[in-house]
Amino acid sequence: MKIAIFSGSIPSTTFIEHLIEGVAKTHTVWLFGVKHSPKKYKASNIKIVATPKAKLLNLWVTFFRTIWLLLKSPKDIFKLLIEIKQFPSLYTKWNWYSKWLPIILYKPDILHIQWAKDVEYYMFLKKEFDIKIILSLRGAHINYSPVVNPKLAAIYRQEFPHIDGFHAVSKAIGLEAQMYGAPPKRIQVIHSPVPKCFFEEYLILNKNESKIIQIVSVGRFHWIKGFKYMLDAIFLLKQKGKQVNYTIIGPQKFSEELLFQIHQLGLEKDIKLMASLPQDKLIITLKTFDMLVLPSLKEGIANVVLEAMALGLPVLSSDCGGMPEVVIPKNTGWLVPVRDPEALANAIVEIKDTSVAELQNITKNAHHFVQEHFNAEDSIQQFLELYESIVND
Repeated sequence: MKIAIFSGSIPSTTFIEHLIEGVAKTHTVWLFGVKHSPKKYKASNIKIVATPKAKLLNLWVTFFRTIWLLLKSPKDIFKLLIEIKQFPSLYTKWNWYSKWLPIILYKPDILHIQWAKDVEYYMFLKKEFDIKIILSLRGAHINYSPVVNPKLAAIYRQEFPHIDGFHAVSKAIGLEAQMYGAPPKRIQVIHSPVPKCFFEEYLILNKNESKIIQIVSVGRFHWIKGFKYMLDAIFLLKQKGKQVNYTIIGPQKFSEELLFQIHQLGLEKDIKLMASLPQDKLIITLKTFDMLVLPSLKEGIANVVLEAMALGLPVLSSDCGGMPEVVIPKNTGWLVPVRDPEALANAIVEIKDTSVAELQNITKNAHHFVQEHFNAEDSIQQFLELYESIVND
């Protein structure tokens, strides 16, 4: 079976790279897209067919691929030329021609698309070349993008009923997809695996007896992450006389909205903003806090929460998306309503006041839960079963 795991970028995210290497143990994996940095794979059956970023090089490579396909199957070139007529400008026509050409040239059995926003551009490959389409559904592209963009919602409603299979990271994400016409029988929930290094760094919780509550959140600076509500919660805690240090670990650039809110609430001495960290340093840093808080408005299942649970760190999450599937109140963590600073503040105090024995019990439960349901071996096997069921259908 020839499986194209397609994100448009080579190499891709940690999860996608793990999927590539896992699937390649039993099947040939094709990678199409722009190669942004050098990447070597141990498996010989991982085939990279890159589209050059440089325009002149792209021109030459695409020219030779065109000649090759013309010799191999002239009718396929004809189908491709008809398809690019939909685009208004010559540049856009060329851009999509160079992207589609290598996929048509090698014709994988399955094209596993990683980002839902792109799906409309690849459905003709199913119609004209009988390439099966699988779509991954993770977070933003299904949770809120079609809500704020009616055009995208219309595209989903048009295309989702015709997609061969869906990978959803949570049950909640699967239900979102059904709102746009995804057939329930074609949706398979496959959890994103937690890297082994987080399980290997697990320690039984040793409660910090300091009066200062050390809190951390991790995520990009976007309104969907709900940091504004967490800052309001920190302000409430300060008003109640609690000593709090709150660290947000994110990208290099911090939003003006966030910086202004910190200033307006007078929290400059209580809030620390850190740039994103490599995985090894993130693990070390997370272990220095009393708890991890996820104040998001919407999530699939947040990887950072799973990673904290694997490490043995107490977690507090908003009741959003797929988070209730993993954060079970008083069992694996604490759950509060979305957009509720007071509930966040109260839960933080509750966690701080929880006995060592109970905290250890909850964090052990959380560790074992993630270990059982989010391990790499199971997820790869589920993907293989999904691919095989689609090809054999």
